[in-house]
Amino acid sequence: MKKEIIYSMRMSRIVRDALKKAAKKECRTVASLLDKIITDYLVKEGILLNSHQDKDRRWFARKNISKPADICIHEASDIMTFPSMLLNISIAGVLLSYPKEYEPRIEMKALPKFELFLELTQAGEKVCFNCETRRMLDSGHEILVGATFREINEKNLQLLKTYID
Repeated sequence: MKKEIIYSMRMSRIVRDALKKAAKKECRTVASLLDKIITDYLVKEGILLNSHQDKDRRWFARKNISKPADICIHEASDIMTFPSMLLNISIAGVLLSYPKEYEPRIEMKALPKFELFLELTQAGEKVCFNCETRRMLDSGHEILVGATFREINEKNLQLLKTYID
């Protein structure tokens, strides 16, 4: 849903501190966590229809897929590369996952920038996207990573648009 209203509220320090802790654990802002809590409650109570929850939330449509991809993270003098699974993609970003037991592990508190390598063409040519992590979530057996693209070049943008359409 489009977020166009600002609402402020009072709360105790204890609740605020607990919200900060919970938001940090989920790699969200407190505002994002509060929005999720309120939305989930309204859907659960039948006050807000679940179908309205995702309308107009994203600027760009996402394509759900299951496609292998490689993540490459540069840390100091080390380069860590490991496989992941692309779950969805848009012209603005991706959602991917990797099993928790993979080494090397991405620290959830770091929210790193990384390079994503995947095949978008039938020629088997790998395309590289520079990404910035926006959210990481530990779902139990896997880590979900939501990221946006940074500085996407025109060639890759055209390949991506063609792939998504």
